[in-house]
Amino acid sequence: MRLDAYLARAGRASRREARGLIRQGAVRVDGEVCRDRARRIRGEQVVLDDLLVESPAEVRDFLLHKPVGLCCSHDERESPLVFDLLDDALRRRSLRMAGRLDRATSGLLVLTTDGDLVHRLTHPGKKIVKRYRIGFEGELAGAAVECCREGLSLRAGERPTLPADLVIDGPGRATLALREGRTHQVRRMMRALGVEVVALHRDRVGALVLPPDLEPGALRPLAPEERELLLSESSL
Repeated sequence: MRLDAYLARAGRASRREARGLIRQGAVRVDGEVCRDRARRIRGEQVVLDDLLVESPAEVRDFLLHKPVGLCCSHDERESPLVFDLLDDALRRRSLRMAGRLDRATSGLLVLTTDGDLVHRLTHPGKKIVKRYRIGFEGELAGAAVECCREGLSLRAGERPTLPADLVIDGPGRATLALREGRTHQVRRMMRALGVEVVALHRDRVGALVLPPDLEPGALRPLAPEERELLLSESSL
């Protein structure tokens, strides 16, 4: 495996970030600084910034049902954190979040040691669909569906949102499927449509639906077939 891919698969950086770290001389292979990103790693010891890089063979992906009230951050000043749900062994695995949910949002969250997976799920160019169940106060006009389909202007000078699929499920309830992930995008879109979000839950990423038996706060390994569903670019 190439050195840049080794670092990415081990969750220490995205592929692009890994190449930069290698150029900077931050990576050592068997004790020697290596600036060759294409160097093949076949069991050698790899160290990044004086920390041993765990073999990508140990890469693990986890599915978490994030409850309301936890912050998607490593900063203890923002406690309580999503990582507070992990045991000590998992905390030592350098798990990264493949996309974030704000403190007031619940739902499907992926934790992984695979930097490439993080990149594929979060890069704007991939357009992986994410679906949200929304509770709101106010009344959505019938034109709201078409407005989302055409794209909304959320702020002067900001490009319109990508086409999104809005379904009005009933009074105070809606479902929204997005192909991008701007900060607080669902809340901002609904506000632009004249209503205020009071509850927000992400139940689907790609073609993977949050399992109904996974309770809020629960975590379990992601099965290989679920990983494929997660990366599906099919529409919802």
